[in-house]
Amino acid sequence: MNRNSILSFVIVAAGTAALLATTAQSQLGSPKSYVSLQPTTPGTSQSGHSNVSGTSRAAQFAGGGAALTNVNANLLDGLDSSAFMSSSSPLIVSGTQNSLPIIRGSNTSTAANSIGILGEITSTSPGSFSAGVSGVNLGTGGFGIGVWGSQNGGGWGITGVSVSGRGVYGSVTGGSGTSSGVYGESASTSGLGVFGTANATTGATYGGSFHSFSPSGTGVLGWARATNGTTSGVDGQSDSPAGRGIYGHNSAASGPAYGGYFESAATGASVPLGATAVFGISTSTSGFGYGVRGRSMSENGTGVFGEAYHATGSTSGVYGLAFSELGNGVYGYASGGGTGVSGITQGGSGIGRGVWGTAFNSGGRGVQGDSPSTTGVGYGVFGSAPIIASGYAVFASGDMGASGVKPFRIDHPFDPENKYLLHYASESPMPQNFYVGNVVTDSKGYAWVELPDYFDEININFKYQLTVVDDADSDRFVMAKICKEIRGNRFQVRTNAPNVKVSWRVDADRNDLYVKRKQPKDVVEKIGTERGTYQHPELYGMPPERGMDYEPVQETRRPFMRGKK
Repeated sequence: MNRNSILSFVIVAAGTAALLATTAQSQLGSPKSYVSLQPTTPGTSQSGHSNVSGTSRAAQFAGGGAALTNVNANLLDGLDSSAFMSSSSPLIVSGTQNSLPIIRGSNTSTAANSIGILGEITSTSPGSFSAGVSGVNLGTGGFGIGVWGSQNGGGWGITGVSVSGRGVYGSVTGGSGTSSGVYGESASTSGLGVFGTANATTGATYGGSFHSFSPSGTGVLGWARATNGTTSGVDGQSDSPAGRGIYGHNSAASGPAYGGYFESAATGASVPLGATAVFGISTSTSGFGYGVRGRSMSENGTGVFGEAYHATGSTSGVYGLAFSELGNGVYGYASGGGTGVSGITQGGSGIGRGVWGTAFNSGGRGVQGDSPSTTGVGYGVFGSAPIIASGYAVFASGDMGASGVKPFRIDHPFDPENKYLLHYASESPMPQNFYVGNVVTDSKGYAWVELPDYFDEININFKYQLTVVDDADSDRFVMAKICKEIRGNRFQVRTNAPNVKVSWRVDADRNDLYVKRKQPKDVVEKIGTERGTYQHPELYGMPPERGMDYEPVQETRRPFMRGKK
């Protein structure tokens, strides 16, 4: 028998064959080709190489992997992960792969709570940078992926758990380009590009918090590619009373910085509700429901700022919808000198609206402005236009009503810094126009008064007033009369003395097309929710709830609107 052969014996006992083998021995000659098995761990180190064409199996592989070359398979494919989960030493895998992944986590189980790759951090060291799973893509082209998780069941492709670090951390090291720290995409008709949830019931928790330091990067980019269904690019939820489903924060000290920026590229008449940059819905049937709520703590800040730059179509900078009777489609709050809601339209063609309000219910208000302060000078609605402009600070395309007086107000000419001068409009039970002027009669005591060329088109039922002016205060008294009434937009005056100055006034009922269609009345019945109410109940000794504008929810909001929570 050759001394290099493995000795083996077959023993047959009671009809059973058993193979007995001696311990494999290293080849005595040189060069050696075999490594002997040793009963203890780690045993005596031996020099040699393993080169087999078959399958190599072991309960555990140990040793450095820096010299691994020509890897052409999934390095950890098929290994039991329990050994690594229970091991106290870190698992380090490094390699270069051209097609297949170095590490691939795939879970095809249909059971719940199944995980492709699980990364955990238990470090509590303050200020340390720890990551459960960190995927970095340094490639400069194509759709390179730092970490890829795939899951076909009800679990997660990638889940990261951390006590104080990052459960899942995505980083893009490039300083330019449209890079994304975390990119979420859903092609499902009811899927979510990124779904963040905070289950804590207290504290300022966040469903998701994302940051990008690239000049043109994106903190969060959510994309739902499905063309139908109730998909969401980003859907954030928080169960905490003080939590945020989605929280956007921008700490830039200058520039047009945005805590959150939303853009709609949808076009065409078939798009539901038009192209909407922000769509807020409050489905609450009680309490304070807000479709969109904006708050600005800056003196020059903006609670909600919406822009619609598209020159055509029914685009909306901000569109809020509330189905609750006490809810708000859009509610903006500014505690300082900022703006609760600011709407701007600029450039383009057509009619732009900075703020558009529409009320379809019978007692609704398209736009309502309140000034509840009892001190100082407050304005429920304030409109401004430059003096040199040809537009209007406030314009009503229809009737304009007022329950009080209608003054015009200017700076007092003698004390413009400290006083206002007010003149009040005259009242009449019917729409009236009046025209005034002066005329001097000729040597025979006659004079024609010329009226505007549109006079006959918009007036009926003329009334005249004449006053003789005698600045010399002569002893004679001169009489004046209308000798020819208005015909062809003029009338004639006659005095019983020549060369007499006469001041005249003509009042007429409005008779333009609007008045003919409207047929104004001086007494009308109260209808709908206004019946049984007062415009100013306090003048009649009635409580506030008898007022036509009374709403319980507004009474509770007003202290909040003044900055008192």
